[in-house]
Amino acid sequence: MKDVVLVTAYCPDYVREEKLRKLTTQLSKFRDVLDVMVISHTPIPADIQKKVNFSFYDEKNELLTDWDLVNQPWFNPNNDRKIQSGLLTSRNTYLAIWRMLALGFSILKNVGYKKVHVLEYDSEIENIDDFIDNGKLLDKHNSVYYLDKKPTIDKILFGSIYSVRVDKLPEDLIFLNEENLKQKIRNHKSKSPEGMHQEILHKMGKCVVKDRSAIETNGNKFATSVKDETFNPWGVPFVDYEDNSFKFIGWNQAKEKGVKYNIIINDDKIYNKEVPLGWWKMQDLGSWDEVNKIVVIEDGKLRNTFIVNTQEKKELFKKQSFRVK
Repeated sequence: MKDVVLVTAYCPDYVREEKLRKLTTQLSKFRDVLDVMVISHTPIPADIQKKVNFSFYDEKNELLTDWDLVNQPWFNPNNDRKIQSGLLTSRNTYLAIWRMLALGFSILKNVGYKKVHVLEYDSEIENIDDFIDNGKLLDKHNSVYYLDKKPTIDKILFGSIYSVRVDKLPEDLIFLNEENLKQKIRNHKSKSPEGMHQEILHKMGKCVVKDRSAIETNGNKFATSVKDETFNPWGVPFVDYEDNSFKFIGWNQAKEKGVKYNIIINDDKIYNKEVPLGWWKMQDLGSWDEVNKIVVIEDGKLRNTFIVNTQEKKELFKKQSFRVK
């Protein structure tokens, strides 16, 4: 039996739908080697369904927004003390992703597939040499995944693509249990989908780890939707545990022309920061007692407003966005 590519998708607009359409067109060139399943939280157009072997639409796309479930990525300026914040997106997509994986894996297992290559919809595939290599590796290993390496950040799973043996998947990825997953997220330090999924692949044993650069060759591209984001992810206030003061971090990972921040404190004090691409800058905002309201404007657009005018609100904010001692 051929290997199968499991494409996970969420395409609520024309731009993202076109990314899925382009990917399935590209994959159709390799139909002699790979079968394809698309599973999506948005309806799948008929023309795309005709290009693949299986298509499955799941309308439930629950995003987790409770503070103890929100993804908290971290950044380590100067390799000194970590800043961890759930304010980058103020949500967690892992439950929505998990539903697609569990539903997709269970169907593919029942059909009889042995090896699955998981791929996100905003990928572009011109060359499948690594898919073929991963398939061979799965003869003796349980998973193959890629690490994303960046300065001042731990190496972490590159979630856009990985390969697994279906018979070695844990039951949690075959039988859907949403409440169990939510509890696992609550108990996880960073609540990161990539971090949690990397741990699952490791627990499966016999994993092969490759560098992200190995797959981004010969025209292959991944995570192209990142370039479509309105705001630069790292532009957030936080509480420094060392002195309980409020601060702001701007780390420009996305905007080639630079990003401009206006941070307004208590409606009467303004701090202005310009951050070139690849740079980060930090700003003191005030002491624990001084700061009651924070407004963040990015490139002239309102990004966030935070009201922290009581001890209870300050303590809750501190749990969501902080720098360790």
